[in-house]
Amino acid sequence: MENKIGIIYFSGTGNTKFVAQNIKIKLKELGEESDLINIEDDVIEPNNYKCIIIGGPVYIDRYPEILIEYIKNNLNNYKNKCMLFTTQASQKDSTAYQHFINEFPNLNITYCMYVAMPNNVYNFFFKKTSDYEQNMMINESLDIIEKGLSDFLHNKINLYPRKKITVSMINLVYKMVYPKYIGFINKKMSIDKDKCINCKLCEKSCPVKCIKVDHNLSYSRDCLFCQRCINICPQNAFLYKSKELDQYKLNMKSIKNT
Repeated sequence: MENKIGIIYFSGTGNTKFVAQNIKIKLKELGEESDLINIEDDVIEPNNYKCIIIGGPVYIDRYPEILIEYIKNNLNNYKNKCMLFTTQASQKDSTAYQHFINEFPNLNITYCMYVAMPNNVYNFFFKKTSDYEQNMMINESLDIIEKGLSDFLHNKINLYPRKKITVSMINLVYKMVYPKYIGFINKKMSIDKDKCINCKLCEKSCPVKCIKVDHNLSYSRDCLFCQRCINICPQNAFLYKSKELDQYKLNMKSIKNT
């Protein structure tokens, strides 16, 4: 077994990727070697790592199915300690941790860390994070990462436990509401054909290959609503209710030196 730490992550619009990259930077400062493992591109060899950090966004208080499936296929028998982290617009911890722990009782999860990040779904609900708030949150995230990693490496426990009934109820809401909500939004999505250059970048970059742009825009039921297609479009050609969308771009101009 190598003396390295694995950082497994899924990122839709870039928030989780940003945190994962800064976890790697901070680990290096702490004298720890690590590997970034993007679940869309990389297959992990668990026995190469002395411990593993797992992260993703929160969709209705749950990690995305794509991340859960990856862990199920690649990490179910891993015995060394693990850390979970989430990126989310909320300033509160999430039941996503307890749901994950319930899904993988064999994993030795000892620490959970939530990192509040700018809201990236403001085109559809909630308020857009101002530039000032965004800079504050991004800089605060670096302090959260530093403390969380220090605690985890020094074997501190932080799990945010939830009652089974609470997790079950939220899981039921997720399964019943989330797919319908995504379908409701996607039916109102379209493409500005005057802008679209048919580059197919949206199709190629979709993590679950659920989008099709031909004469019309269509999504399959596998859509995660990660919004990568919307934000990666070089022409900003996606429309919602026939109106142009405001693409989400993580503003890192005021990040303090690390």
